[in-house]
Amino acid sequence: MNVAIVGGGLAGLVAAYDLTRAGVRTTVIERDSRLGGQIWSTCSNGFLIEHGAEGYATGRSAGHALCRELDMTGRLVSQLGTTSFELHDDRLTPAPPGRAAELVGIQANRADFGRGITSLVGGMGELIDALRAALSHRSDLRPGTPALSIEPQTTGWVIATAAGDTVRADAVVLAIPAAAASRLLAPLCRDAADTLAAFRVVSSVTVSLAFERSAVRHPLEGAGFVSAAGPEADGFRACTFASSQFPGRAAPGYLLLRAFFRPGPQYPLEAADARWVDFALNILRPALGIGGDPVGVWVTRWPDALPRYAPDHDAQVFAATRQVSRETAPLVLAGAAYRGAGVAGAIASARAAAQRILLAARA
Repeated sequence: MNVAIVGGGLAGLVAAYDLTRAGVRTTVIERDSRLGGQIWSTCSNGFLIEHGAEGYATGRSAGHALCRELDMTGRLVSQLGTTSFELHDDRLTPAPPGRAAELVGIQANRADFGRGITSLVGGMGELIDALRAALSHRSDLRPGTPALSIEPQTTGWVIATAAGDTVRADAVVLAIPAAAASRLLAPLCRDAADTLAAFRVVSSVTVSLAFERSAVRHPLEGAGFVSAAGPEADGFRACTFASSQFPGRAAPGYLLLRAFFRPGPQYPLEAADARWVDFALNILRPALGIGGDPVGVWVTRWPDALPRYAPDHDAQVFAATRQVSRETAPLVLAGAAYRGAGVAGAIASARAAAQRILLAARA
């Protein structure tokens, strides 16, 4: 059996991992030159920068289980401080458990409130590196290869790619955002495409800033702080004390902060990096007592990347899945857009998709 997986983010790689362990041949097609999607860690001048997810909820077993299978438990690190603050008129006040998630609009399990997050010594990118290594000799990984179309065949599927070639498969996993899945499915199943196109998403911009420790008066004891503006507001959303959350995030004598923004009319996504840095400093300087200039800045844009679940999200996912399964089986959806936010949601969705493929093969 050969399965094509469109999308080389966390969900796509986990689906490929589970399928290859079951003896299935897999091909992973990813439009970007980098695998990992919204998990992306880099190192620069002694700083470890997370451009995407900083970790997974400590109470979530999906992340722990995958790390255990990949023999990574010795690399896990727990958040050093879980206290969060709320920003009011340039002043920080302690926030009760769950309040920060509520204000930012994080749709999380209440059982996870206050537990903090778990990461890896070298950043969450280590998880992608481990998956890629596990797949390197067992799966055909094709980064930098956008999928253009999917066509049903008598005995499977043919996927046309921007590289000018085709991939033939007995089954397909679409591990891509809902809007991208909608575009690929439109010629095959209009009902499913319309359902997925209606899923709401928002963009995000993060600004990481490195400072000399002496330049910041605030003790930075905790996880970070959030805006009191509410979950639907544009502009500044939160700041994490990155170097206080986990060891090894900043060079000795320095610290690392990470500001999160939701683009809007006053905060255009396409604004230059320097303008985003100014946006961040205008918030962080008075709130944290910053007296010096940053010694390093990293701006990351995530257009239309964060799913916002409607009250009937589960019903919508069920409808789309049923429509796809009825009209185009075996083709399944995977990713945080469909089954729960964050790292744990992506993993759970991927594993469910792989299981559905395996069950279909046995039928």
